[in-house]
Amino acid sequence: METSSPATAPRFQRRTVIIKRALQFKYVAMVFFSALIASLLVGLDVYYTMAKMLLADNPAMAGALAQFDTIIVVKIALYLVIILLISLYVSHRFAGPIHRFEKSAQVAASGDLTHRVSLRTGDELLELQEEFNGMLASLQGMVQKDRNLAAHLSEKIESLMRRLPDGPAAAAQRDELQSIRMELDHITRSFKV
Repeated sequence: METSSPATAPRFQRRTVIIKRALQFKYVAMVFFSALIASLLVGLDVYYTMAKMLLADNPAMAGALAQFDTIIVVKIALYLVIILLISLYVSHRFAGPIHRFEKSAQVAASGDLTHRVSLRTGDELLELQEEFNGMLASLQGMVQKDRNLAAHLSEKIESLMRRLPDGPAAAAQRDELQSIRMELDHITRSFKV
């Protein structure tokens, strides 16, 4: 995971085409079956209409039509393989960024607000990358502000503790103030800002 800023983050190359198997196979299946149904509907309609017209005008064309059947089946199979490969490539363009967002969300959930998502140039979801990184920057700023406020309040508590008079009643107040001060010091320490 890159934890540097987006401007200095090194670009990476994915070498694996199948990154999120379930998502990509679902996408490929949807595209493939949509193309299959569309091509079968249009192809069979055009073929039936042409065959009917040709055989009506020239019944001797039946043999040539049988050869044409074989060519059509081979071409449809070839086109479907091409559609399958294209849909796999397109699914890869989505699955890679989704995978990066999942990993980045895990890093941010662990408390590292300095982490930024870094996608490849040309990947899909680049706008989401900007929004996600902006959200992390905003959270980082809010946590830093809270951390500064906690430090300021801790200093005030320390000042109050020094002004307390000596004695048993003041000792109990000092202990309570010290406990509050320790809690303030731990409020945002689980975040990396």
